[in-house]
Order: sequence, then structure tokens, then C-alpha cells
Amino acid sequence: MLNSSLIYLFAGLGAVNGFIFGGYLLFSKIGNRKANIFLGIFLLLLSVRFFRSIHFQQFGPDRPLFLVAHLAFLLAIPFLYFYFRASLRDEFRFRYFDLLHLTPLSVFLIESFNYKNIVSFVFLLFYAVLSHKELLRFSSKVKASSVSLQSHNYYWYRNLLIIIYVNVVFYITNLLFHFVPFVLGAVSYSFIFYLMLFYWNRYQQYHKQRKILRKYTHSGLDADAAEGYKRLLFEKISGEKLYLDPDLSLKKLADLISIPYYQLSQVINQQLGKNFTEFINEYRVNEARKLLIDSNKFHEKVESIAYDSGFSNPSSFYSAFKKIAKTTPTQYRKTFFENKKSSPNL
Repeated sequence: MLNSSLIYLFAGLGAVNGFIFGGYLLFSKIGNRKANIFLGIFLLLLSVRFFRSIHFQQFGPDRPLFLVAHLAFLLAIPFLYFYFRASLRDEFRFRYFDLLHLTPLSVFLIESFNYKNIVSFVFLLFYAVLSHKELLRFSSKVKASSVSLQSHNYYWYRNLLIIIYVNVVFYITNLLFHFVPFVLGAVSYSFIFYLMLFYWNRYQQYHKQRKILRKYTHSGLDADAAEGYKRLLFEKISGEKLYLDPDLSLKKLADLISIPYYQLSQVINQQLGKNFTEFINEYRVNEARKLLIDSNKFHEKVESIAYDSGFSNPSSFYSAFKKIAKTTPTQYRKTFFENKKSSPNL
């Protein structure tokens, strides 16, 4: 009984939160507005469909509710495709022709309960394949570009499609052979929804980077100028140790070396394949490495080394050091002096 209650609770929470988050996306101005709307509609309509799954498991068949929920599901499916197109195509515009995707009502001619469900999930599979083609097109475009976009955004779209493929196969197989209770379909939806929510902040970062990509396209910075700026950047950042300033920002660095800040950003992203924080933190971590193994600073606290290296706080220092050096500052220092003790000639 407890396990059954937990299943219904998780399924119900997923559907309720799908409504809430879907409604939020309809009015959210953060990120890609069109993509937000399409994803919001997709979640709202899908939540209707999986509320019906919970109702069916609890109270049995209800034909009017089934027809409403089935229609909601059929209407939701094309919005997945619209979401991918709006997210991955800068030039996407919703046109009257796209309304043809919203007219799958001939499926209602099929009277069998199970076959009607199977057809709708085959319909979902078809639109997942169309969405996959959009992703492949976008992937090819990014690979041909000199701008490095954060890879986890690509993997978010890819993994979303994989989950949809797996759910479609699982759901159709279960409709035919009844391996597990019907309500687990709503549970699988809850899993997909919470995964979407988990990655939402990363999606916003992805949208910001695409704005940078469009800005770079019109920056007017040619290859020779970019190479000159890169040499000047290395010369100034290393020679004057500008990275030791804990308040250093992209704008401040650009002013110090007399480069327009948006072109400096382009040089760091395009020429070096990093963002500003990653670029500066590499210099700071390298400085910290030198200080940590300096015998004159052997008894100095690691937190003090963090400030001496240009970090504004120990927390960001520890995080950056472990990411770049693949170990902690304390362990790095300990390993060095242990090796030195065992091999005095080091």
C-alpha cells in the first residue's frame, strides 16, 4: 500500500508541477520567448494527458475524459517539435502552414482504446525524429563554427530525445503486453518533467551564449586583428599580472589593455575556447601552485594563498583549483613536499 501511495504521489506531483511550470513558461521573459511558450504548451497539454492516466488507474475508464486527454496529447506532440525549432533556429517564425501540425484528429476514427494510444505514441515518435533532425542540423552548424558553445546544452537536447525514445518504446510495449501498471506512464512523465526543471538554469546560459554568437558575427573583428589582440592579451595579463586583482572583470581588463570589451570577449571565446572566468582562473591557479610549493610560504594558510593568487574568496579558489589541478590545494602541497622529502634532488 505504501509503495502504491508513493507512486501515485510522485505521478500526481509531476502532473501538478507540469501545470505550474508550463504556465510559468508561457509568461516568462527569460531566455528564448518563443521556445518558452512552445515548451510551456507542451507541458500543460501533457499534464492533462497524464492526469487522465492517474484517474484511469484509480477510477477506471471514463470516455469523455479519455477523449479530452487524448486530444490534449495529440495537440501537445507537435509543440515538442516547435520547441526544438525555436530553440535551435535563430530564423524560426511560426507560420500559418505550421498549423497543419495541429490537425491529427483523424486518429479519433480508431475505436480501440489501446490502438488509439499506440497511434498517438507512434505520432510522438515521428515528431521526436523530426526534432532529432533539427538537433543534428544544429550540431553540424556548431561544429563548423569557431565559437565553442557549452556542450551540456547539446547533451540536454540529446538526452531529452533519448528519454522520449525510451518512453515511447516502453509505453507501446506495455500497452501490448501489460508488463507494469498503467499509472507508471504518469510516473515516467514526472521523471521527464523534473529533468527539464533541473536543466532549466543551464538552458538560460545556453541562450545567453547564442546571443554572444550572434554579436560576434557582427563584431567586424577579422582574423589578423584577433591574433594581434590575443598576443597583446597574453603579454599584458602575464607581464603585469593583472589576474591578481580580485575585482578584475572583462570590462576592466578591456580598459586596461585598450581593447573593446566585446572584442576581447570574442578573442577569449573564439581564440582560446574559454569564457572570461575560466581564462583568468587558470592564471590564478597557476600562481597558487607556485605559492603552495614555495618553501618560504610552507606555514602560510591555504586561504591566504587564495587571496595572494587573486581570488576574492576561498570558496571560489577551492572550486577553481580542484577543477583545473584535479586535486585540492592542501593535497597538492602535501604531495609536492612528500615527493621532495623522498627525492631531495627535486
